[in-house]
Amino acid sequence: MGILIGVFCVAIFMDWRFYRIPNVCIVIGMIAGLVLTSVNNSMTELVTLLGTVTAVFLFLYPFYLLKALGAGDVKLFMMTACYIRGEQFLYYLLVSMLLAAVMSIFKMVLYTESRARLYYLGQYVRKVALTGVVDTYQVDKAQKKSMIRLSVPAFISLLLLCIEIY
Repeated sequence: MGILIGVFCVAIFMDWRFYRIPNVCIVIGMIAGLVLTSVNNSMTELVTLLGTVTAVFLFLYPFYLLKALGAGDVKLFMMTACYIRGEQFLYYLLVSMLLAAVMSIFKMVLYTESRARLYYLGQYVRKVALTGVVDTYQVDKAQKKSMIRLSVPAFISLLLLCIEIY
């Protein structure tokens, strides 16, 4: 878990500073997780791990296509699946999303940009329902402070999981 926490710290810094998580960070974390699994477990466990990572990708990729998640967030969850398995991983995902929802509510209260985006969402859904026309939505720099960086709630969820394990 120490390697995962270290890689997460770098990912959070990069996400907070540059609004993106570098692939190098994710690849290092995934390779370390795969190596630890292959050294400590059987080949069957490694194949199961690769299946879990693939399942996480297949589950979260549609949310990326809908622009509900960033590509870095999807890759971050895939990397985390290299370390956390089974029921614990589902618990981790659930807590991460709940923490992100709480952060979203706080940001909606604090920033007018968040409330404006919520209002825009309502208008957009109404327009699509009535006309069937789907537009693209561009985020300008003024709205970036109201964005949720999913790496933070994911890290908090990881820390909560570590406390529960130990």
